[in-house]
Amino acid sequence: MSVNVRPVKRFVEEQKKKNPEIKLSEKATQLLTDMPKMDSPEKLFNLEDKIATEMGSDRIFEEFLQDYAFLRNAVEEYLDGKPTSSDTISKIARLRRNTRLTHYGTALMRKEVAERMENVDAKLLQLQNVTSEVQHIQKEIDRCLDFSAGDEELELVPFEQFHTEASEILANETADNEHEQYLARLKFENEQRRELLSTLNELEGRRNVLQSDIRGKEVRLQGLKPKLEDLTKVAEPVFEMVGAKFKDLSIEGEQRKLSLQLPAPLAVAHIHAAAYKEIHDDKLFEFRILGTNDTEKQSKDETEAMKRKRKEDETTQEKINKMASELLEVHPMSLEFEIECSENIKISMQIQYLTELKVTTAKWHINTDSKLKKSPFFSIDSLMSDLFENDTGDKCPNDVGEMKIEHLNYRMNFNSSAKQIGKPFKFIQEISGSEGETDRIGATEHLRKVITTIRTRISNRAVLDGIIRDLESKKTDDLNLEPEVKINSFKICDDESFIASIPTSLTKKISNSAATDRFSYKIEASDGNGRKLTAYISIPADYPRHTALFGIAAPEDSESSTEVARQIEDRLNTEAHYVDDVKSIKEQLSLLLKHIDLS
Repeated sequence: MSVNVRPVKRFVEEQKKKNPEIKLSEKATQLLTDMPKMDSPEKLFNLEDKIATEMGSDRIFEEFLQDYAFLRNAVEEYLDGKPTSSDTISKIARLRRNTRLTHYGTALMRKEVAERMENVDAKLLQLQNVTSEVQHIQKEIDRCLDFSAGDEELELVPFEQFHTEASEILANETADNEHEQYLARLKFENEQRRELLSTLNELEGRRNVLQSDIRGKEVRLQGLKPKLEDLTKVAEPVFEMVGAKFKDLSIEGEQRKLSLQLPAPLAVAHIHAAAYKEIHDDKLFEFRILGTNDTEKQSKDETEAMKRKRKEDETTQEKINKMASELLEVHPMSLEFEIECSENIKISMQIQYLTELKVTTAKWHINTDSKLKKSPFFSIDSLMSDLFENDTGDKCPNDVGEMKIEHLNYRMNFNSSAKQIGKPFKFIQEISGSEGETDRIGATEHLRKVITTIRTRISNRAVLDGIIRDLESKKTDDLNLEPEVKINSFKICDDESFIASIPTSLTKKISNSAATDRFSYKIEASDGNGRKLTAYISIPADYPRHTALFGIAAPEDSESSTEVARQIEDRLNTEAHYVDDVKSIKEQLSLLLKHIDLS
């Protein structure tokens, strides 16, 4: 939009001519007269600051809105060609004045805000300093609370023992002060440990003297070796003249050295084995020492371990766990008996020594090339089970070892670890001298009895295996049966299916039996009239010392058949009729199949 300036200017000039000159009122004149003279910029600025502070931003803004509305209306009227009043100039002046006052007020507010911000920053810095100091003090408090003097894990003697053993002065002075009492107990513990340390040093000195003495004697014994060999050669013709087997008793070379390093129980068993072989002249029995024992290295390791124990404080639980893990520790040396039996079978019995439990154990190994090795009766897990009555080897026979197991609350199971460490049979303890004599029979005679029992067990198992093989092949020639009676099936059963299938009467018989291992079989037979019979057979590991047990599966719907079956079972399971007869199972089967009709 174009604006013609000239007419407007002319119009304004005409208006000025028409309007008379403005004169101030007396009040305005008096106000201007009373105002101080502004003869310097500082006074003007101070006055403006004072006015801006007194008016406030709300009043200035209110006047600004009024002047703005007035001037907007005046501009619109001016553009419409209407005359402009003199109030417009005053409004413009007040608008400029208010703008200036606003700037002054803003500057004052910024200055005040800056001063307050400086105060806040100073307070904040002071707060941070105080917070940091509080944290530092809290850390010092925590460090003091967490301070450890190293006495927490000390196992002090009981309070009653302290009062009993400590001196009266030391005990009475601390009766009322708990802290002083604890310090006194620590002092007493320190004195006791110093005394024990001096005792330990003294004993170590004695041990070193003894070791030196032993080494000297070993050197002298080594010097006697060639002389003894010369005496052996000279005495050998004399032994041959009297018929003694001198060479069989001699332990040559490495075996002689190893025999000197055996632990006491194995050394006793070794002596008994040598005596047995000489007395009974058993050419089918051999024995030898396995493993080595480096005593010097072991003593060094023990010394280093003791030093480490003195340096490291072990808790009670750690000691218990360590002792529990060492319960089944086996001595590095062992003794092996090789017993040659019938059927070209050799049984190796390895005798080991458990150093912590103080017992000897035996584990077995079978050496044979015959087909018997695949038979379940020659399984190494059950071959020597229940070799002697009430001697299963499941519990520790040594009282000290049993107390250790109970004290450490250790769950001992020799069955699970039999392949590694064997079982602590009682007859092994007798051979090694741990249990003395049984029924006044000497240990050498006891060893003869053990070897004889092992050979008898192998012989009986071979006969039993032959009988079972004939039955599995359905052969009945040796059973004296009627021609029409036949065996339809004879097979071995696993334990779960056998227990689930057998009658209750057989279950009770098995539960009352002392045998730990058994062999389970199922037989099915029939005759020419179509009558069938099913029975279950449980053969104990110590057969024929205890006979096989039979259970007949009678029809459930016939009470008479069930009663007859129970009567036949009672006759079959009467041990007095079949005990100690390896072929007794044939007689039992013959009796069973003669009553195939359960009559």
